[in-house]
Amino acid sequence: MMIKSLAELQQPDEASLLFSPLGLGAKMRPEDAADFQQRVTAQYTLSSRVPESTRLSFERVCTIYSYGVLCYELYTVAGDQARLVAEQALRDRFLPFYGGVVNFVDGQGQSQVVTVGDFDALHKAIRTEDGRLRGWKLQLADGRSRIAFSGEFSSLLRWARAEGILGGQRDRVRDDPRVRLRNFVAHPTYHLGTPVDAANDIADLAAIINGLWGVSPGAQVRREVLAVGWDHRTVIWGRAAAFDTGPLNDAAVFVLVLADPDDDLASYDARYETTTHPCDYLWGPGSWPDAWAWLQREQPHGDDALTLDRLSMLRYDGKILYLPQAIPVVAGLPTEGRTGLWYLIRADSPADAFSHQRQTLAEVAGHKPVGHCICPVETIGDGAWSEALSLAAAAGANVTPRPVPDVRSAMSRMPRCNEILGNGSWTIPAECQ
Repeated sequence: MMIKSLAELQQPDEASLLFSPLGLGAKMRPEDAADFQQRVTAQYTLSSRVPESTRLSFERVCTIYSYGVLCYELYTVAGDQARLVAEQALRDRFLPFYGGVVNFVDGQGQSQVVTVGDFDALHKAIRTEDGRLRGWKLQLADGRSRIAFSGEFSSLLRWARAEGILGGQRDRVRDDPRVRLRNFVAHPTYHLGTPVDAANDIADLAAIINGLWGVSPGAQVRREVLAVGWDHRTVIWGRAAAFDTGPLNDAAVFVLVLADPDDDLASYDARYETTTHPCDYLWGPGSWPDAWAWLQREQPHGDDALTLDRLSMLRYDGKILYLPQAIPVVAGLPTEGRTGLWYLIRADSPADAFSHQRQTLAEVAGHKPVGHCICPVETIGDGAWSEALSLAAAAGANVTPRPVPDVRSAMSRMPRCNEILGNGSWTIPAECQ
């Protein structure tokens, strides 16, 4: 190894200067590069709930990253460390979650209570003297559910999902790559990443840490009272309190909804989930004067709605698969809308749920009909209308009936259903338009 002077060690690495806010290109000034790369990681802040041990490890990763301006190889070190600190964060969260007292059930169904002061002691307690697992099942906080648990990174991720600490079906499908990358770092060959790779790893680490301690950006969305109006030519929507009906003619129809103002409501449908985030029917259809009178009388307010791990139900009847529906809407359906087989699915968006169930029914290879799929979906179960609602209630969903009218935007571009043909194919029959 070449011995360098302090002055030489302080020289910027030419490769690092090529990465700018605009991407890979002309070299930046060293001062600008140092400022830019520090700001890259400074945007990832941790919740005040995160304990010091995890926080210090995260800050060390960010410090290593900032010195990549002087040594390009340190970006790779920072990215690798981020993958390892994710495991530390899970270990740091595990014991405090149970107050230091962890319940297991052995192979004979007997309770085994482990009271320890640190995770290494727990790791040892669930193993025999020769290091083999005892085969105990971890009893979750609900007192009923049990999962296999080894204390390794993969089982820690599975535990966090099972307890609902880490959420999001789209994020869940990243767990297997996370485990593979962690194992690669633990048993590496020489590799060289980029500042972009390392920054992505640090962003992922920050999201995991904040999620473990109850802060998940994007897990909720602020909804407001919106008006949706349409005539035979166009559809418009916006905040109801300042809604401008000008673009619409006198024959326009209006509804009032509780929705994310940034969602696309052009294909609004009271019965089916056609928006990215939850959208609840409030009033309509009717004229704008009537809508305004209802607003003044009822004075509805906005709220915060969960956007991850949403439960919805999909009806399959006579080879026709219908779009996802909110569970209270399903509970309030008239008798003629309850026929067929119903699927209860957990997903982060209605599109994910529909795509999965459509491909499963069409026998596209790789999709699982029950449980976690390779796609970002978990199928809880299926059954007749009443059976599926019982499953939904057991899964914690609100099953209070919320009857809604059969109304949707006349300009909707979203077919309500598909006909499943099999052999990996489907079509849109006229009745689904």
